[in-house]
Amino acid sequence: MDYLSAHHYTPLTLGDFARIIEKKQPSPERPVLLTFDDGYANNAEVAMPILQRHGFPATLFLSPGFIGQPGYLSWPQVQELSAAGWDIAPHSMTHPHLPQLSIEQQREEITESRRRIEQAIGKSADVFAHPYGEYNEDTLKILKEEEFRYAFTTKEGYASSNQSPYELSRIVVHGEDDFATWVQKLLYSGRRK
Repeated sequence: MDYLSAHHYTPLTLGDFARIIEKKQPSPERPVLLTFDDGYANNAEVAMPILQRHGFPATLFLSPGFIGQPGYLSWPQVQELSAAGWDIAPHSMTHPHLPQLSIEQQREEITESRRRIEQAIGKSADVFAHPYGEYNEDTLKILKEEEFRYAFTTKEGYASSNQSPYELSRIVVHGEDDFATWVQKLLYSGRRK
């Protein structure tokens, strides 16, 4: 986060991201959407204070089925993140491999996660992240029918308006990635195409 700040990156909210992708607002020179997946407790305990020091927003793609389990967030922590300016968005209920499920099971995983999040935070949650980055035609059909705006994959690269709205790329950062690897991904992921 110190690097992003020192190099004049502008972290975005999901609303900013959508307006830029839809060409309704100009993009800053170095936009970045900071996303966290699953709903680990360290999002509130470690990440939130660091981001607050920098004044950075973030997005949490949450699997509500994990709420309250050891190592995961509680609903009060999710509400605290939301109050601190984090966007909370669905990542399925139980983080399954969606292509292995029937269309009905996929619909339940996707729509129930959205319903629970919206009920808990009182805000729209119409952007999705595919668990494991996996999806199939049924997944895309459900997202369209349920009027999701966007969905993110784990395809390496920058998200852009040239991509399908339900198949947006991300720069995936793994826990074992060292700082130099992270900087390389940040600088070059968009140029690999």
